Amino acid sequence: MTFGSTLRGAREARGLTLRELAQTTAIRRDYLQALEDGQLAALPEATFARAYLRTYARELGLDPAPLLADFDCLLRPPAPEPAVTPPPEPPQQDPPTLGPVRLALIAVLLVLLVTVGVLLLRRPSPAAVLPTAPVPVPAAPAPSPVQPPKAEAPTPPVSPQGTVRLTIKSEPDGAVVYLDNRNLGPAPVLSFPVDARRRAELRVEAAGRTPLKQTIDLGQSRNLRATLPPTGGEASVLTDLNTGVRTLTPPPPPASVSPDAPPAATGTVTIRFAGQSWVRVTDREGQVLYEGVPPVGSVVKYPPGVSVRAGNAGAVQVRVGGGPEQAMGGAGQVVTRQY
Repeated sequence: MTFGSTLRGAREARGLTLRELAQTTAIRRDYLQALEDGQLAALPEATFARAYLRTYARELGLDPAPLLADFDCLLRPPAPEPAVTPPPEPPQQDPPTLGPVRLALIAVLLVLLVTVGVLLLRRPSPAAVLPTAPVPVPAAPAPSPVQPPKAEAPTPPVSPQGTVRLTIKSEPDGAVVYLDNRNLGPAPVLSFPVDARRRAELRVEAAGRTPLKQTIDLGQSRNLRATLPPTGGEASVLTDLNTGVRTLTPPPPPASVSPDAPPAATGTVTIRFAGQSWVRVTDREGQVLYEGVPPVGSVVKYPPGVSVRAGNAGAVQVRVGGGPEQAMGGAGQVVTRQY
């Protein structure tokens, strides 16, 4: 059974539709369909496709490890083993023999040796040799001027290639991690495979905390920790756990209030999740305070002025201040409301 048929069988056993799972996992419906059908060409790059498969499997209560192994085998089939060719045998050589050409050369050398010996015997004594005029030595040519070495043109930087590993931890734990606006899931994100590149936008967010948004270098594997202080307090901090370098992200400035603007709503916004529903909460500036599928029965509180978007409005109960608790809408409805 392949990973796609396993996903489809688990989804049908739980009586869920692709539309419902697209809302709860925040993954496009066509990507979920492509995972069940095993259509790799319809999926994004391999790193994000593996993340979608992991999120989908966990949403269905499955162990993602064997499904990811099946996905990797389908993505990279094993290469055939190369055939081993035996080395060629060295050519056999005949033992050297003295041919007619070599015999002629030996005879010429013997004649030369005899001639030189006769000339040496007839050479006059040193006393009879007349002095000769010194042979003029030509002057050495003037050295040519040394040319300075040419400056080499600078080598343009080479863009990194391949896959690197990204590890993101957060304080507090469980903050949602985004890379180039793609949801990588809650922290800690451990050894997540991504394509190597020089600039990537990292965003880490948690409810009631100052978000972190920085541009990071992914030319090599990174091990980072995001520290998110309470909203309205200190700046968020990104720490490289390998080098110890810390980078601050100042909190966003408070929104200016126009004198003609209507007074803000009073009272804390309390949200109780009576059932399972995907939800996204943003503040007045559009900053995401929370996005995901919280546990059933959990309760969260936000200051007034937030926008809440729910994928299953009937399961989200909202109370403002001391007012009554009301559902955001009907069961299965996708609703956005301001509080």
